[in-house]
Amino acid sequence: MLVGVVVAAVVGGAAVATAGVLVSQRTAEGFAVRDATADTARLARVVVEPALRDAITDPGTPVADRTVARHVLSDAVAGELRTGSTVRMKLWAADGTVLWSDESRLVGERFPLGDEDLAALRSDRSDAEVSDLGRPENRFERGHGPLLEAYQAVHTPSGTALLFEAYQPYDEVLARAADLRSAFAWLAFGSVAVVLALLVPLLLWLLLRIRSGQRLRERLLGRALDAESAERRRLAAELHDGPVQDIAGLAFILGADPATRPAADALRGAVSSLRGSMATIRPAAPDHDGLGAALEDVCARARGAGLTATVHVPARIDASEAALLAVVRFAREAVANTVTHARASTVDLQVRAAGGELVVSVVDDGIGFDPRVLGADRPGHLGTTLLREVAEDTGGALLLTTAPGAGTAWELRLPADVESLR
Repeated sequence: MLVGVVVAAVVGGAAVATAGVLVSQRTAEGFAVRDATADTARLARVVVEPALRDAITDPGTPVADRTVARHVLSDAVAGELRTGSTVRMKLWAADGTVLWSDESRLVGERFPLGDEDLAALRSDRSDAEVSDLGRPENRFERGHGPLLEAYQAVHTPSGTALLFEAYQPYDEVLARAADLRSAFAWLAFGSVAVVLALLVPLLLWLLLRIRSGQRLRERLLGRALDAESAERRRLAAELHDGPVQDIAGLAFILGADPATRPAADALRGAVSSLRGSMATIRPAAPDHDGLGAALEDVCARARGAGLTATVHVPARIDASEAALLAVVRFAREAVANTVTHARASTVDLQVRAAGGELVVSVVDDGIGFDPRVLGADRPGHLGTTLLREVAEDTGGALLLTTAPGAGTAWELRLPADVESLR
């Protein structure tokens, strides 16, 4: 139980930490995108837009004026480029022409703008996304690692809308995600460690209490069984020394007179029945009297009922006391079923050892029955339930072979070293 709780806590902590890693990754990316968007929007509004001149967009303007306009913009953003927080900057016209860039080789080239770029240009909003470095307009950014591109609409003094783009290293996003992931993992596993530190002593205490209660119940059960055995022995002794002897003596006296011999025979039958009842009240103990003697007592009731009962058991069987008691218990219930229900004339009881198991079989030549009663607790079939319980209590296997009019054969296989009955 303790190991199971610890393993469950560790697995649960690992699952929480893994989920936290994924959440932290997404959270860090979201923070980075928002920060990049906000920074680019501020840069566009505060630095880029005030430095824009209409000449930068008018193809009819002299080349010298356009060149001056580009230099003015380059001077305005030079400080931002020197800090290293921005890898590349671009200024786009609505038709996809690069009007200005810190990479001069891009100026004048035209590339189709994406839907997001056009939406930002029309709505005057800012946004950010991971750069696709495979696109031709991003060919000069390759070698800088993954980049995050943010874009913001800006306007010239005459009101022409342009799109400003800034490319920032994505390593900062990964670093932030790693920090957040590490913090969450420490939090998750730290919480698990605290829970285990509090839970393990409590579990140990509960397990000790449970074990102590089990031992107490075992001692009480042992005392109850000892008291029951003592009472059974007392009743059997009183029957043997009192009524059985008296009736046996009376049968001996009556048997001397031919006229009263029928009565003597009836009394002898009563003595046999009483002795069978004595065997039921106080069966022989297999550990003290031997398994054969105990099984002979089991068959005493069958013989008292007029059945021919045979017992086949080896002189010595290496098995635990619990296994021997289970054999006697099983045989007693099976033989009792035969006497009560089978209408049999013979019953054969056999015990043998095979491969670390005890095999017990009880076979009669009675009327048999529908084996489906074994699968249901029906009135009048308590014996079949008890037989199943013996198999379950010992971890054994129960086999029934029967059919109406074909007799009944019970077979129980149980471990020879079973320690106790449940």
